[in-house]
Amino acid sequence: MYSLYSWGSPFESEGLYSFDASCVSAQTYLQLCKAEWQLCQVNSTGISQNGCLPALLYQDSKIESGFWRTVQFLKNQGYNLDADLDEEQISQLSAYISMIQDGLVDSLLFSWYLVSENFVEATRPRLAKLFGFPLSLAIPTQLQDYAVRRLKAVGISSEVEDANKAADDETMPGSLRSKLPRIYLLAKEGFRRHADKSTHPIYEQADQYLAALSKKLDKKQYFFGDKPTTLDTVAYGCLSLIVYVDLPQNTLKTTIVEKYSNLIAFCDRIHAHLSPPTIVSEQSFLGGMGSIVKHAISRYTNISTVPPNSKRADPNLPVQVRSVVGALFVFFGYVIYNGILSAPVSEQPPGVFSVIPDL
Repeated sequence: MYSLYSWGSPFESEGLYSFDASCVSAQTYLQLCKAEWQLCQVNSTGISQNGCLPALLYQDSKIESGFWRTVQFLKNQGYNLDADLDEEQISQLSAYISMIQDGLVDSLLFSWYLVSENFVEATRPRLAKLFGFPLSLAIPTQLQDYAVRRLKAVGISSEVEDANKAADDETMPGSLRSKLPRIYLLAKEGFRRHADKSTHPIYEQADQYLAALSKKLDKKQYFFGDKPTTLDTVAYGCLSLIVYVDLPQNTLKTTIVEKYSNLIAFCDRIHAHLSPPTIVSEQSFLGGMGSIVKHAISRYTNISTVPPNSKRADPNLPVQVRSVVGALFVFFGYVIYNGILSAPVSEQPPGVFSVIPDL
């Protein structure tokens, strides 16, 4: 019996059991290769060796983290969806998967987290309901921060950064300029929440990726014929979160519906083939709180207010350190005083240990 640890889902009524494309892909792979498995929904990455999900637990001791390591482990166990492909097809499969994971997923993250109307009215409320209070106050924003950093690395800026830069460039006294950006940012974000982002260049790029997938699929049942491969699981993991999730500004879904009907049929075909998994919820309040605290500390330690070439000490550093340390004392004092932290008999499988998660 395999146990797949995955982010939970606010879309179970739509037949999707995670909000993360990689987790959906791993779930689909396990189903299509007909392995015996159960789904463990978590609200932190503490179970993972490298801080990412999905994570696969096998025989209560063997853990593989990340989509590719999970798939490779399953292949080594005899569950190989790509066994009938030749070398040229394997090369094509890798190229299309890279296109999806490095390109189309970026468009999905932009649509969910960087389009203000979608994030405020759809993404954040759904994730907040999934994680529950008080984790709902922090984790959706942390996920948005991750999306912003990932997209920024490929040259795509968020509205938040654009507004902040514009405020910094305005001519005004230094003391006022240092206080204005965040206030200006919040106000501008509120007024521009309903701004139409459908013409953003990232959607033009996504259209090219979708066209390539549609051409590869053509009229076939799966991308390489009559049998599913890893490419089908990866494509479904991303496309299903576009096709079956409604957003106020659903540019990606509109593009697929209007131009690529075979991709819709492909998603519907796999969707109908999948059955609801056996779900074991292992969401931890302390694990979620640990991820919030660790994320806050990393933000303080990774951000410098001093120019890179300057040797002058940051005057704000002592205040930041005292704030973090004080917050930690208050948090753990509250936990111990109220009896939240205890040492019950472990119900976890042997070999599995709780750690502070790295969101």
